This record gives sequence, structure tokens and C-alpha cells, in this order.
Amino acid sequence: MSAALRLPGRPFGFVARWGVIAVLAMIALTRCVFWGPMAVSIVGGLSVAAALTLLALPAMVAAWFRVRWSGLGHGGPVAG
Repeated sequence: MSAALRLPGRPFGFVARWGVIAVLAMIALTRCVFWGPMAVSIVGGLSVAAALTLLALPAMVAAWFRVRWSGLGHGGPVAG
């Protein structure tokens, strides 16, 4: 648990990088008549899913485990 709280940058970079790559790949399909609406919905879904994964999920985990932050620059999070 403490290792997951100490390394918040790793999952952020991974999810953000692959989310942007997938959205950029779908942009090419948005100009097609047949695949365009599907590509637009995939871009929207990926954007919302990435935002929820990066913002809402860490907040819910912190609330669930009652993580207290000791302050900026004075150590990391303290579970308990």
C-alpha cells in the first residue's frame, strides 16, 4: 500500500501516454463516413476514462484508506 502511495507519477505517465496515443490514432478515423461516429465516441470514452483513472480513482483510494497528508514537502502520505 505504501509503495502505491509513494509512486504517483508512474501510473500517471503510463495512463496519460497510452491514452493520448489511442486518441491520436482514432482522430484519423473521424473523417470517415462509416467509422467517424464510432471514432468520436471512442475518443470521448477514452478521454473520460483517462480522467477518471487519473483523478477520481486516486481520490477514492485515499478516501477509502483514510490517507492523511502530512504537508507539502514534509514527507509523504500517512495511512491510518
